[in-house]
Amino acid sequence: MYDPLKKKDYIYSGKLGPHISDFIVEKRAFGCLYNTEAKKLSEFSRMTLNYDFPDDTLTQEVVEAWLTRRPTDADKTLYSRFGVIKGFADYMVRHGYEAFVPLSSNLPKLHTQGYVPYVFTHEEIQRFFDVYSEETSYHCAYDKRFRVMMRMIFEILYCCGLRMSEATELTSKDVDLQGGILTVRFAKFEKSRYVPMSSDVIADLTSYMNSYIHEPFLFPGRTGNQLGKNSVYGEFRRVLLAAGIPHHGRGKGPRVHDFRHTFACHCLHRWIKHGIPVSSALPRLSTYLGHNDMAATEKYLHMTAEVYPEISEKLSLKYGYLIPKEVQL
Repeated sequence: MYDPLKKKDYIYSGKLGPHISDFIVEKRAFGCLYNTEAKKLSEFSRMTLNYDFPDDTLTQEVVEAWLTRRPTDADKTLYSRFGVIKGFADYMVRHGYEAFVPLSSNLPKLHTQGYVPYVFTHEEIQRFFDVYSEETSYHCAYDKRFRVMMRMIFEILYCCGLRMSEATELTSKDVDLQGGILTVRFAKFEKSRYVPMSSDVIADLTSYMNSYIHEPFLFPGRTGNQLGKNSVYGEFRRVLLAAGIPHHGRGKGPRVHDFRHTFACHCLHRWIKHGIPVSSALPRLSTYLGHNDMAATEKYLHMTAEVYPEISEKLSLKYGYLIPKEVQL
């Protein structure tokens, strides 16, 4: 049976191979799954075979070769390669080996302003889900099951603020209907967290799970493996069209990920409107979303103030120092 949380083993070549293997063992001992990084370090170890350098040493030449931009590399790709080699270099130094530790200041600035997050209105959210209520005919049994499953995915994305990958990677074992909790395992930043569900989501998810067998994934594709992101995106675009919500073209959205942005802004708006202090609302939202630090959550204050002008002045007067001038999510 496929296990989405299984630690994957790779071959580590060259003089640094044993050190890379020990480094990954250490990371996993701290609870990190570290599969993506392990794969990248396997690629790095193969690259080192092209260089001659002393044993037990991570040289500047090898590190800079790894960080050299390739024709197809985006900025995020470079940052990803930097992250794994920086972590490994720090490990080498910590254990008394000679290693060149790269600096992030030598990398290009990461451009994140190409897309402005789209925040759905409450009326648009209602129209989106009304599409599923109005549809009564299906091409086949799988088509009906697929629509029921997709509605449940979108409900979890909007009502629980999950990332799309977090939703599609859920297994039946991650759902506690009695306690009303979803367990999100090894998400972004290798963080796991518990996500409480509302009574409506619990009721809908109970009905969904009672209607279909889900093993191992809660939302399986045709073959039983994890549902692909293209299937989710294709259904998302179909429902947008049926709901009369315009899509503004590639890179301009709305995107599936905008359900998460909408969840955050709607939460902040509701809390601020009901007098809940931002100083307590932000840490709560940050934990719920699984953010690595408060800075990522604070940016939602700016978005919320833009979408809801009636609370903009209140936010600016009391929490203006927290609201960034630019949104980078």
